[in-house]
Amino acid sequence: MQNELMQTAAVILAAGMSKRFGSSKPLAPIGRRTLLEAVVMLARGSGLDPVISVVPPGLAVPAGVLPALNSAPSSGLSHSLRIGLAAVPAEIEAALILLGDQPTMALRTVRAVLAGAANDRRVVAARAEGRLGPPVLLRREAFAMANAAMGDEGLRAILIDHPDLVTAVDVQLHAPDVDTLADLAALGEPCPGCDALFQPVRQDATHEYIGASPACWAAFGEVLAREFGDPRYGWIHRHTVDVYTVQHPGLDERRQRQSVALHLIGLCHWLEHGKGMRELNPITERLASGGGDWPWLDPPVTYALTVRDVLDATTSAEHGALVRQWAEETWRAWAPHHELIRRWASEALH
Repeated sequence: MQNELMQTAAVILAAGMSKRFGSSKPLAPIGRRTLLEAVVMLARGSGLDPVISVVPPGLAVPAGVLPALNSAPSSGLSHSLRIGLAAVPAEIEAALILLGDQPTMALRTVRAVLAGAANDRRVVAARAEGRLGPPVLLRREAFAMANAAMGDEGLRAILIDHPDLVTAVDVQLHAPDVDTLADLAALGEPCPGCDALFQPVRQDATHEYIGASPACWAAFGEVLAREFGDPRYGWIHRHTVDVYTVQHPGLDERRQRQSVALHLIGLCHWLEHGKGMRELNPITERLASGGGDWPWLDPPVTYALTVRDVLDATTSAEHGALVRQWAEETWRAWAPHHELIRRWASEALH
């Protein structure tokens, strides 16, 4: 979530030559989305607005993204940086620089850098193992620093030479760049439900009808262990289950259709009617025992936030905030079905 006192744009640099990759990197598939779409969803999930992407001519950007064309990609990253910053609307006070070939950048890292903007310094940058890197936040008064950037180096050398201008935010590690097809493969395998990337796990255990990969199901188990083990986390458990379930609808069969419908109703009751766990559980039990045959709802292609992001929480307060944001983004993704779900939710309250 961006700094509440400063309107911040996202500037995604995605106009590289992709020489080592062998084809257009921004359009490379990663699960059910492209590399560029993955970074755009991260920016949107972080509350950045507008989202600007620097791309070469002829490359279409995702809907709602402002394109900034770089007609000379061979001029390097620094040229793209200047083009992107020039495209930031005049009323926007800062820009967060993201790289289009870092689709696994953690939401926690972006949030930490945005929080660092509370400091009065002109620049905020992530730091891992003593090295500065993206994401980098520039206040508008620092945009001119890009004029001195050269080639593919970007701002790194300039920031190192001017530590007095930089708030360095320590993070666990920098997101890996995708430079080759091998780099892309190393990111992991997508979950068939939420489309998040996970490294394969040896176990094959999953839920009987929730459509999650073993690795994603194991990640959900870690979240549940926190909630069952500590009441400071556990108060939001019902909502966690609602969100996870609707992100993993499985197959078009009776149990799956009912499960998704009832958990979507639960999400609607929480987010739009303010209903808590004690109120929701009896409603769900009543609907489940009604014997109705719920219709199949075509699920979203992908999601801005997943259980991976919730695992990044380090405190109970952060956990609660992330589950709420996860729920809001997931509910938004199901927007084509809102009219029907709201009707179901209204009927369930009477």
